[in-house]
Amino acid sequence: MNMSKNNKKLTILVFDESQLREIKSLSIKKKTIKIAIISLISIFFITIVSLFLLSKLYSERKQMLSYKSENELLKIRLTEYAKKVNEIESKLVYLENLEKQVRELAQFNDEKNKKLAIGGKEIDILREYSAVAERKETEFFNDLNNILLSLSSEIEKKQNSLSELINFLEEQRLMMLSTPSVWPVRGWISSKFGYRLSPFTGKRVFHEGIDIAARYGAPVRATAKGIVIYAGYKPGYGKLVTIDHGFGYVTRYAHNSKILVKVGQRVEKGDIIAKVGSSGHSTGPHVHYEVLVNGIPVNPIEFINEASNDQ
Repeated sequence: MNMSKNNKKLTILVFDESQLREIKSLSIKKKTIKIAIISLISIFFITIVSLFLLSKLYSERKQMLSYKSENELLKIRLTEYAKKVNEIESKLVYLENLEKQVRELAQFNDEKNKKLAIGGKEIDILREYSAVAERKETEFFNDLNNILLSLSSEIEKKQNSLSELINFLEEQRLMMLSTPSVWPVRGWISSKFGYRLSPFTGKRVFHEGIDIAARYGAPVRATAKGIVIYAGYKPGYGKLVTIDHGFGYVTRYAHNSKILVKVGQRVEKGDIIAKVGSSGHSTGPHVHYEVLVNGIPVNPIEFINEASNDQ
């Protein structure tokens, strides 16, 4: 009986050295051996391919984790710069408000000069950031950081400069409001500042103010803002109002018929403080008006703005 090649068997004889007579045999078909060898080769090949794929996958995963870490760091840095940009924007808004205050104080009405003089480097952060892929990341962030630091420094300088200017203008504004500059009453000057013959003694005396003749009961107005430091009767002056305007300025309004303010009261320029009269040493209804600078009487006419004559 013929056997096919695939059905041929291989016989393995096993001898026992202690008992040579006993022989064991193991028969394995060639087909089985062939299948076993092919299976081993396949397993080996699959194992090699699997190890290669796993190694590649691990490498890619490691690279992805590295990219993720870099992206997280980049995100953190961009967040930090976003905060700095927001701080700069807040400072710019603050500077805009400061500029508005300066213009209000300085009374700039010219629309052509609507903005203060500004300069320096300008940047478009979004445009700059879009170019990150085309340049080194470190170089980009270093440049951006330097620009932001420069802008912050310039803004701080301008902020300090504007603050100082505001303080100066505010002081100037207060000084202007506190400087006597209007007529205290409508009328005409009946006696000037300086030496004159006294209408009571006939002697040459120094007149420390000006006398403004006016109708009896006419309103007497404060010539600048200030605080009333005296309101009452005083020998020679009659019913007297004295106002301290600050900055060394004090004004006196004498010979009133009626006083309308109290000591400690704040008044603004133009407020009615009394009524014209002829109290004290007086020959008729008028206001004796004095201006003192650091306690020294000066000529009130030097302070009166001619444009304020018509009240």
